[in-house]
Amino acid sequence: MKRLLKTPSFSILITQVGAYLLIILIIITVFSASFFSTARLHLEQEVGRKLQDIAAIAAKNTPFERLELITPGAEQTRMVLRLKEKLGEIRAATGVENILVFTTERKVLLDLNPEYRIGNAYNTTQFSTVYLEKLKKGGTVHTGSYRHKKERFFISAYAPVLDNAGQLFAVVAVDAGTREVAVIEKLRSRLYWIAGVGVVLAVILAVVLASRLTRPIRGMAQAAEHIGKGDYDVRVPPSSISEIGVLGRSLNEMIYQVQRRDAKLKEMSASVAHEIRNPLNSIKLLITLLGEELSDSSDENHADTIETLHYEIGKLDRFLTEFLTYSRTLTLQRDTVDAVVLAEKTLQMAAAEADTKGIELVMKRCTQPQLIHVDQNRLEQSLLNLLLNAVQASDTGGTVLLEIEPSGDGMWTEFSVTDSGPGIDPSQEERLFEPFFTTKTTGTGLGLSNTRNIVKSHGGDIFFQNVATGGARFTIRLPGHAPDEKEL
Repeated sequence: MKRLLKTPSFSILITQVGAYLLIILIIITVFSASFFSTARLHLEQEVGRKLQDIAAIAAKNTPFERLELITPGAEQTRMVLRLKEKLGEIRAATGVENILVFTTERKVLLDLNPEYRIGNAYNTTQFSTVYLEKLKKGGTVHTGSYRHKKERFFISAYAPVLDNAGQLFAVVAVDAGTREVAVIEKLRSRLYWIAGVGVVLAVILAVVLASRLTRPIRGMAQAAEHIGKGDYDVRVPPSSISEIGVLGRSLNEMIYQVQRRDAKLKEMSASVAHEIRNPLNSIKLLITLLGEELSDSSDENHADTIETLHYEIGKLDRFLTEFLTYSRTLTLQRDTVDAVVLAEKTLQMAAAEADTKGIELVMKRCTQPQLIHVDQNRLEQSLLNLLLNAVQASDTGGTVLLEIEPSGDGMWTEFSVTDSGPGIDPSQEERLFEPFFTTKTTGTGLGLSNTRNIVKSHGGDIFFQNVATGGARFTIRLPGHAPDEKEL
């Protein structure tokens, strides 16, 4: 039978939150990229066209005939001062940052910035060779926005100065700082900040919305887990979400139907077991009487036959006991008992089975009494089942070890049963405590299941492990102290 893997219930919550956030981030990214890119491009085009017009005006006021007369060191000549005066008037009228003229070799001819002298190389990293080709044809160009001094944004425009032959002689550059680009960048930063806050709010909203959906689903998962453990009293609470509400009502109806069917099956099983046990008790009594009548007979075969019949009836009786334990609702009648005394009694009950296989039963006891508050008959049944399983798993001449150990803090008492058999196949470990699962040809598959139910009902636990030296060890851990009267 294939097993379904358990999926954590919170994975739905994580998936939904992640989906919501992904959608929000995609919207923010697309919106920011398209909006700000478009706004910035539009602004650069608008400012660039105005600067191109200013550059063309400046080029008309710096004719070729005068520029060709400028030589290095002529900063204070009347012609150079007059040209700078005109460019200064244009700068003042238009509000641009700077106007300068440089040659095709990128050397300064005129610059309103006094730190650049005639003949010095000009830093034109933003000036592309593509611009140069257009300027040679007499057109004007402008750059996109770029960062320059003090992280400010600039846009530059260029206009050509042609010689008498129509060849490009010099380039007039107009640099303008643009606050608009800075504003756009600031708006972008603020939007990212707002987007961050929006993501946080979206996380909160997504968690609330997803929790509203996953809470009833988690309740259904928990209900299914209880059903798997045989607890049919659990119910799925109603949900305001219509689809989940329908699913919850269907699950509750299924729980009710399963509970009724399980109750009927257990009732029928108990009835069948009783019907079998009654004639079985009569047979056992008659065989006992028959054995007494044949006790004086010298025929040993009669005695062996009587003993075999008693043994087989004992097996049937144990089977019926296990079956009734599984089919009935488990109720406990607790008493305070000594764990060592209880273990010794159970060991005596398993002695006959061990003798038939030549198995040695060994008990390792603690020196101090270990008081536990348990249903003595139920716990004896559980320990006996583990001991008989260990005897059957051990090879002839082997040893079964029963140990009683208290925990260090005295809060727990452990009963461990270790056999000398081949151990448990790892592929069967997960199914050991399933009802009706057995690896024995004559087993019912109810022994370990009943043992676990009894131990769990006592507030304890049972677990097993393969021993490195061979064999398997089953351990029952029970509360090692008697409760107060209030707890009873």
